[in-house]
Amino acid sequence: MSIKRVKSGWQVDIQPGGRDGQRIRKVFKTQAEAKRFEAYVRGKAAVNEPYLPKKRDRRRLRDLIDLWYQYHGVTLKDGKRRYSQLCALADMMGNPIASSITPIDAARFRQQRLDQGIQPNTANHDHAHLRAVFNKLKRLDEWEGTNPFAHLQPLRLDETELSYLTDAEISRLLHVLEESNNRDVLLITKLCLATGARWSEAQYLRAEMLRDGRVTYSGTKNRRNRTIPLPQPLYQALIKHGPKIGRLFPSDAYKAFSLGVQEAGISLPRGQRTHVLRHTFASHFMMNGGDVLTLQKILGHQTITMTMRYAHLSPDHLADAIKFAPRFR
Repeated sequence: MSIKRVKSGWQVDIQPGGRDGQRIRKVFKTQAEAKRFEAYVRGKAAVNEPYLPKKRDRRRLRDLIDLWYQYHGVTLKDGKRRYSQLCALADMMGNPIASSITPIDAARFRQQRLDQGIQPNTANHDHAHLRAVFNKLKRLDEWEGTNPFAHLQPLRLDETELSYLTDAEISRLLHVLEESNNRDVLLITKLCLATGARWSEAQYLRAEMLRDGRVTYSGTKNRRNRTIPLPQPLYQALIKHGPKIGRLFPSDAYKAFSLGVQEAGISLPRGQRTHVLRHTFASHFMMNGGDVLTLQKILGHQTITMTMRYAHLSPDHLADAIKFAPRFR
């Protein structure tokens, strides 16, 4: 008998896989429940589907982050940095069992960090990275549970105004950098102002990337190369500055740039000093009549959405507001 009466109820005792298969014993309160369970198990076994209940996933959040880095993070340009950040976030949460994390846990953790003073934008980035860990492992069939961070909506943020340098501020800054006798920081600054390059793209530029009056940026943030013409005086200065092969600027010049900004009396919003030269190029490009599609190609934005942040600086941006507005004195 596969079902028999025992002291505590009705016991199912079967081997759905045959004599060599695993034996299943389970006790139910009623005979009907026992029969339903037996039918379920035999039905699953008949179509070669797993019939044993799944064991609870006891892996902790750090275990999933390690898997994410092994299978995906290692391929990212900033994989090591993001891995360190994710590990730090897991430790802040107490490295819980991943299957035990609920959406309310994720919301509570985010609020705790906001109360500690982190910026809402940082909270959104951290939330997106944690969500991506579960999503990636789910696609790789390494995670069968739910994604507790998928149900939490990102914080809505006001659009920040991107700061840029005026003509007078550019002149003051270049004058200070010329007086510093640091040729590297002066040329990197001019290169960023002339091409809209990120500081890191100009800082790590190789001499062989200067050809025929143009500069080519490789190893960019979106992994796409882009080539931009240079003013002849700047091109000649760069050619004469460094070696024919290898890094054009061997030393890190960003600290000297930061000191130059301070000495020039330029005040910038928090977090915008790194990109102020890139913003300055893009802003002046639009104010001087450039078109947004060309600017997108120069900056290397994958989508026009990022470039549209500068569209309002165009001289004719929304000029129809004047043309078609009500007439009044």
